[in-house]
Amino acid sequence: MFHKLCLKIYKKIRFQTWYRKAYYYHRHRKALYEIMARFRTPEQMADRRAVRALRRDMIRSLFKFGSYYDEYFLFGYEGRDDEYRASFITEGIRMSFYPRMNDPKNTNMLENKYLTYKKFRDCFKREMICVRARDEITPQAVEEYAAFAARHPDYIVKPIYAAFGKGVHLDSLSNYASPEEAYAAHHEKGAVLEEIIQQGEGMAVLHPQSVNTLRIPTVVLKGADGQPEVRLFHPTLRVGRQDSLVDNFSAGGISALIDPETGVIFTDGADKKGHRYQRHPDSGVVFKGFQIPRWEEAAAMVREAALQVPGNHYCGWDLALSRDRGWCMVEANCTAQMGGMQLVTRTGRRQELEELIAQM
Repeated sequence: MFHKLCLKIYKKIRFQTWYRKAYYYHRHRKALYEIMARFRTPEQMADRRAVRALRRDMIRSLFKFGSYYDEYFLFGYEGRDDEYRASFITEGIRMSFYPRMNDPKNTNMLENKYLTYKKFRDCFKREMICVRARDEITPQAVEEYAAFAARHPDYIVKPIYAAFGKGVHLDSLSNYASPEEAYAAHHEKGAVLEEIIQQGEGMAVLHPQSVNTLRIPTVVLKGADGQPEVRLFHPTLRVGRQDSLVDNFSAGGISALIDPETGVIFTDGADKKGHRYQRHPDSGVVFKGFQIPRWEEAAAMVREAALQVPGNHYCGWDLALSRDRGWCMVEANCTAQMGGMQLVTRTGRRQELEELIAQM
């Protein structure tokens, strides 16, 4: 009962900027210097006076502009005026935009990976099953899992609701003594189990170890003729590093901006540690000028998907290029992060988004 009450309260306040700022400050009050040290040399950290001044400015920026501590450095806030800082859609204020753009009734469907799969099954182009922690373990459920595992000896496990690539891992029935044991392990917290995407060579060349994806945000506007118009809002490439299975930007991946008209990458790559890359550090592929394969197909998929959720005007679609099935949907994100599209070139997108909201 108490858990349900807390969840109900959380769903009401999660979009509020005061909550996100205060929660972040509380959670990271002991980690501020550690985060600062990621972007400063030991010599700079030894200057106590400068560090204290920097700390004050970081906290001020958190509460005034909603910039989380890493964003302070990644967006280049140091030494910049308030007008520059206010131009960014920071993590502290990002969630406040979504209730203005999207009908709340769609939120659960687009955040629940299995409900998204059922809605866009034709776009996913692969098999997925859901193991819910709240459901009873039955022989029929175990049999369904065993049949899935027989068709897909290796598969991807994802939390039903988690984001940022957290909890995503490769698994196999062979790792367990029996189907019953495997199902019980997935049932403990709940998960979706996915058929692995066999990545097409056109995207694998960037980094073969991870399934590299496109994040293509769509904005549905009211066209001049009164009909819906779908616009692509700063799509990005997301590529993994080293032996990482996931390409997620928040999990160490690299991001670069894509021209929405041509599908050509027009920037260098960047990661959330503040590093810039002309070439992928593992594959050596140059980012700028790289042509995303079959771009028109990917753009057409998200334009069509954007119109299938009435009341939703903004969504971030993640796509991967399958070897045999073309572009396929990985996830939909109605509260998609906006850091990558701003961090790569340190360009704030807030005013641009405000202008688009006025046309919704």
